Amino acid sequence: MIFELPTNAGPTYMRDLTDHLRSIDTLVKPWNLHLREGLMAGLVPMLDTSGKPDMEYHVRRLALPQPGGERELGELVSRLHANALDLRRPMWECHVIEGLEGNRFALFIKIHHVLIDGVAGMRMFQRAMSAVPSEIRPAPWAYVDPSRSKGKKKQAKPIATEAPVPSRRGLVMKSVANLYPMLMPRARRVPNLVTAFSAPSTVLNGRITVQRRLSTQRYPLARLKRVADAAKVSVNDVVLAICGAGLRRLLSEAGELPEKTSLNTCIPISVRAADEISVGTAISFGFADLATNETDPLVRLERVHASTRALKEQISALPRTTVGAFSLAVMGPYALQQALGLAGRTRPMFNVVVSNVPGPTEPLHLFGARMEAMYPASVLYHGQALNITCVRYCDDLNFGFTAWRDALPHVQRISVYCAEALTELESALELPAAV
Repeated sequence: MIFELPTNAGPTYMRDLTDHLRSIDTLVKPWNLHLREGLMAGLVPMLDTSGKPDMEYHVRRLALPQPGGERELGELVSRLHANALDLRRPMWECHVIEGLEGNRFALFIKIHHVLIDGVAGMRMFQRAMSAVPSEIRPAPWAYVDPSRSKGKKKQAKPIATEAPVPSRRGLVMKSVANLYPMLMPRARRVPNLVTAFSAPSTVLNGRITVQRRLSTQRYPLARLKRVADAAKVSVNDVVLAICGAGLRRLLSEAGELPEKTSLNTCIPISVRAADEISVGTAISFGFADLATNETDPLVRLERVHASTRALKEQISALPRTTVGAFSLAVMGPYALQQALGLAGRTRPMFNVVVSNVPGPTEPLHLFGARMEAMYPASVLYHGQALNITCVRYCDDLNFGFTAWRDALPHVQRISVYCAEALTELESALELPAAV
């Protein structure tokens, strides 16, 4: 997250901010959780709450070398992201990074994915920040929403009883019927539905190490919406299409692009309630075509749209009560690959993860400083050397490209290629040039 220094910031502002972020004695969930130690920890991982935290360990103050530009910030964050979290402590870190050009500073916060997913994390940060500069709220790891009192009980919602309740057997049969085409590569019963294990093996899908490279890009949301409206598709379709175009060009330059088979993507889908921020992850998954073997930008966009439309039809046909089973069935083989050490050694279920996390639509402030932009730096796995995540903030959609350094040493190029792909779509749709 990049912030503008307040106009009235004194010479001790960065020290005062760091002290503010450290000035707590008790962490709230999930920030107080660590991995339980013991003989069974490797077989049955469990979480425990921690006692008094070492805040100087969790909140660290750093400075960029001159000139303190985006390049220096990207190099520092890439190195910080490559360092593993200490699982014996609460599993998060906050790095306060000063010296960013333009009278700015940055926060790099990382927290273990077992504690929160992107949607829950975004909601936690929003509640710990303020819409006005003068309001100073506690840090996210100390913030308790005053509207959520412990004694407040949820009122039961009325349930309509007129509609017949389907039997358990009926739910299971319907779930299996709808899952079958997605999970079986040869059972393409639904037109344009992308199936598991239909992805080609690429340089993105081998074994990885801890080294990371990060790249960012920011687009005005209005540009993406304008393209989506003109092509009669969704903004997410446009995002996937420009990511497909960027990947096509990047892999082609490296001589690693499959010419006949298209890369496909796994799309995380949040299943959280509107205001839920519980510990853990609450996401389902689906697959979509990136059309990386297509040269025409409009045909690529139409192929992406056809695959996401088929995915939506497939998921919407599932009973709400089977979403968990659906997620387990879709990602169970992937988790099994990871657990058995087969990931990166066998045919991939998909090539890359592309996700879109909803974010705040109004400017936010931390300790009086206005947040200018926020970029996601996500998690990688064996067999998944690239993650593309975008987050909305105000009127922009901010992209974070997280890659394994050895597979994509020039990952910063994909941010440029995606921007050019968006311009190419605008030109193909005969839209006025973006200002």
